[in-house]
Amino acid sequence: MTQLEKLYQSIQNLKELGVQLPDKLIEETNRVEEEIIKKDIIPALSETISPFIQQIQREIILVVEYVPDEPLSVRLTRKRSMTIPPEQDLSFDSKKKAFTERETFTISSHSKSSKTVLNVKFPDGKNISHRFAYDTFVDTIKSIGYEKVRALNLVCCGVPLVSGTKDDFYAQHEVTKGVYVMTHSSSKTKKEQLDEISKKLGLGLKVEIV
Repeated sequence: MTQLEKLYQSIQNLKELGVQLPDKLIEETNRVEEEIIKKDIIPALSETISPFIQQIQREIILVVEYVPDEPLSVRLTRKRSMTIPPEQDLSFDSKKKAFTERETFTISSHSKSSKTVLNVKFPDGKNISHRFAYDTFVDTIKSIGYEKVRALNLVCCGVPLVSGTKDDFYAQHEVTKGVYVMTHSSSKTKKEQLDEISKKLGLGLKVEIV
């Protein structure tokens, strides 16, 4: 288990025990997360891509975009490059979950399987499928009715799947004012959750990862 995985596992364990994380602990967790990414993830990423990049004989700029549980996106851009020395400090915006300097700068880490798109079919023929699994997941819950889903009292990582409280650490999506859906899970887990919801509510949904 890597240092980053240990950090996330520790947070999950506390959540599952019902511990409300204080602001100071969240700030410290963000700081530790930042340090691990700066010292371990970014150097490893640079070392991995270096042999491929060195084949190119002109200056290029690559933009790496990472959304949890989605395929890694790497794009070529003609915009001016911005070099950030390893020793230069980066600030962490805990609300945006991104590292920033004076100018906007985001970096991502690990890759995911390309098969992460959720497809949900209702018995009446309605179909929900978006580029990102979390959008499909949230839209499906909205179509079912978030109050019906909340009544099932499902929990993910120690947090209610549908909650009236904004969690202090895990990713959630606000489906309506003051109502949040927990989206901090893999596509496989989202499928299993939708299958469980369908079974308990007798919806007859066909949920696939394509």
